[in-house]
Amino acid sequence: MKGLLLNNFYSMSSNIKLSIIVAIAMVFFPAIGGRMDLLPVAIGIQIFTFVANTGTSLQADETSKWSKFELTLPIKRKTIINAKYISFILLILMGILFSIMTPWFFYLTNGELSKDLVRYGYSFGLVLAIASTALMYPLTLKIGVEKSELIMFLSAGLSIGLMLLIAFVLSDLTNGMNLRDPLVGIVSVMVSLVLFIISYGVSLIIHKNKEF
Repeated sequence: MKGLLLNNFYSMSSNIKLSIIVAIAMVFFPAIGGRMDLLPVAIGIQIFTFVANTGTSLQADETSKWSKFELTLPIKRKTIINAKYISFILLILMGILFSIMTPWFFYLTNGELSKDLVRYGYSFGLVLAIASTALMYPLTLKIGVEKSELIMFLSAGLSIGLMLLIAFVLSDLTNGMNLRDPLVGIVSVMVSLVLFIISYGVSLIIHKNKEF
């Protein structure tokens, strides 16, 4: 398992470095102009930017023939899928770690902070990262890594659509369609987590039946 995890991160190491640069830049982005309304955007980008690299990792595995080689190792296919999903979780946690600095730095430099905007930023970022990954990975396994970047782009769009749909369904409880309402954020994150769990099961089935 440890070796699989290390390979997953090694195959996207250069892109992770780029994501770190983006995440650090986002710390200063809202604070420079005192634009509190940009906090959700910055936080969302920070959480999502790391998992956006998963397509690169899958393409690198395919190019290096690692996808075929790992099947010859004395491990179960379930272990391979476990390593992938643990990698996804770690990438999301990396994004969360960097995003913590953003509201803190904004408050430090501007002396004010909207908890509602920060909460919305985290709910939006988590939904985007979790749901996108949940949709992207099984689809990539089924369709092929050649289209992984397009699949990630479409998955991100569907993730935003999911949050919009939930906001619409809950509109009677939130005084209209309000993406920033805490209820919309909580329900959206919970639905994304359920999708992530379902995605794991679907990916396991696809991988077990897939010929590489």
